Amino acid sequence: MAAAALPLNLQIPLAGVLLALLAWLVLDQLGRRCPSGSLARALLHSGRLSLSLAMLISGIGWWLAGLELRNLLLTAGLVWTLLRWRGELKQRSEHYAAQLLPQLATKDQLYLLDVIDKLLTSAALLVVGLMTLDLLGVSAGVLITAGGFGAAALGFGARTIVENGLSGLSLYINRPFTLGDTINLPGLNLLGTVEAVGWFYTELRDPDRQRIYVPNGVFTTQAVQNVAQIDNRRIWIEFGLRFDDLPRIETITRQLQERLASVPGVDLAKDHLVHFVDYAESSLNLRLLCYAASGDIQEAWALRQRVLLLIGAVVEQAGAAMPFPTRMVIATPGAGDRP
Repeated sequence: MAAAALPLNLQIPLAGVLLALLAWLVLDQLGRRCPSGSLARALLHSGRLSLSLAMLISGIGWWLAGLELRNLLLTAGLVWTLLRWRGELKQRSEHYAAQLLPQLATKDQLYLLDVIDKLLTSAALLVVGLMTLDLLGVSAGVLITAGGFGAAALGFGARTIVENGLSGLSLYINRPFTLGDTINLPGLNLLGTVEAVGWFYTELRDPDRQRIYVPNGVFTTQAVQNVAQIDNRRIWIEFGLRFDDLPRIETITRQLQERLASVPGVDLAKDHLVHFVDYAESSLNLRLLCYAASGDIQEAWALRQRVLLLIGAVVEQAGAAMPFPTRMVIATPGAGDRP
C-alpha cells in the first residue's frame, strides 16, 4: 500500500530542511578531518552556512513558487559561497599562499593567489550572468546569432576595453612582474611599485606614495624594466682631483682598486675598477666602478656611502684634494684698474 502524501506537499520543504542539515553535517565533519588552519578546512567551514541555507530556502521557494524560484535561490547560494571563499582567501592571503605554494617566493605566492581571487570573482559573475539570461528567456542560439554584431560593436566601440582585458590576461600568463615589484616604464618616465594587477588596470605606487592606475594595454606597447629583478646593482662614481695632483693619480687609483676588495658588500666576481678618464675645465676626472653583492636598493645605497668615504680617505692620505671650480683673471697690460 502506497504511503500517503503529506498535506500541502510538505515533503518538498521538509526535504529541503533535511538536505540542508545533511549538507551542514557533511561539510562540518569533512572540515574537522582537515588539519587546523588549513585552506581546505577554512573553505569547507565557510561554505557550510551559504550552501545549507541555500538548500533550505530553495526548498521553501520550490514549494511556494515552483522550479524557477528554486533554481534562482540555488544560484544565489552558489554565488554567495564563491564570494565567501574569496573573502576567506583575501583575509589570510599570506598564510594560505604559503600552504598552497611553499616552493615559490612570497611575491610569486601572493601573485598566484591573486589569480585565484580573480577566477572566483569571474566564476561568480559568470553564474550571475547565465542565470540572468535564463530569467530573461535569452537562449544560446540568440547569443550565437548576435555574436557577429557583438564582435563588430567590440571592434569599433570597445577596442580599448578588450585590449586592456587581453593585456591583463597576458600579464597573468607571462608574469613580467609580480605584486611588490618595482617597475620602470622609460617611455612614460614612470617608476612605481606594483600593488595590484586588475583585469583592465594595474595599480602602482610611485616614490612620492601617489597611486597611479596604468591601463594594461600600455604593457604590450611600452618597454618595462623590472627593477626588482636586478641581481647586482652598479655603483658608478665620478670624482675629480686638482691639476696639481696629476703625479698622485696612479697611487690613488691603485690604492682604491686594492681597498675596494675589502669593502663589505662589493661583488668581487664582477668588475671593480678605478681609472683616470678625462681632463676637465677645473679638475682631473676619475671614475670608480663596482657592483653590489645583491640587488637590494638599500644595501646598494649603503655600499655607495662606504665607497664614497673610502674615496675621501684615500685621496686625503695621498696628499691630494678635491677641486672646486676656479677662474683665472688675467689683466691686460696698461689697462690699469679698468674692469
